[in-house]
Amino acid sequence: MIKLLTFDLDNTLWSVDPIIARAENAMMEWIYQNQPELRFKVTTVQFEQYKEKISSEQPHINHDLTQLRLTTLRKVLEGHVAGDVNTIVGKAYEVFQRERNIVQYFPYVLETLEELAEQFPLIALSNGNADVHKVGIGHLFKHHFSAAGVGFAKPHPAMFEQALAIAKVAPHETIHIGDHPIQDIQAAKDVGMKTIWVNWMSQTWPLASKPDAVVHNFEDLPDAIASLTHQLETI
Repeated sequence: MIKLLTFDLDNTLWSVDPIIARAENAMMEWIYQNQPELRFKVTTVQFEQYKEKISSEQPHINHDLTQLRLTTLRKVLEGHVAGDVNTIVGKAYEVFQRERNIVQYFPYVLETLEELAEQFPLIALSNGNADVHKVGIGHLFKHHFSAAGVGFAKPHPAMFEQALAIAKVAPHETIHIGDHPIQDIQAAKDVGMKTIWVNWMSQTWPLASKPDAVVHNFEDLPDAIASLTHQLETI
């Protein structure tokens, strides 16, 4: 019997790349408006280069995308801004985070989540720093675990294990739904969960071990869950 559904967020419920691009552009534009001299000194591309460099130099913060971004901002702005760097960093990040939590859901995601939340407890498991409450689905999820909060990013098992522990269910009583073959599907299978791969782009499955089910849109998700539940009940 299935007693819990866990969901990835980025690229499972919405496409994240355009969101990050928009949020970074808004953040940089705020910096330019408040520190005009930086407009021709620091570009978005340079910011990304700084971020990659810091990620390489400080791998211990790679799982915490918020800390990585704040550290990068501080490094970029130090020595170039008038006023307190930490204050400017904080305000710039507020702009980023506000835009980061404006999402455009894939088709039928909201309707399907609402339907499933009436049948199962839902828990969000994300390596990213979206906030389920700020994006408007917090009322549908019992808990939200992030890599920053847990201390490890998927495919590390910690996030999955914490979800199982707080829900007090066994791995085989849980289905994890996500888009990433390694971070979501293989990682959840390694913990013992059932898995559904959300394959929006109709890609070829790249690993030897396959998901328990595949969907190409959210309309098919309830049927896939019902099918897995039926299979477990007949074993």
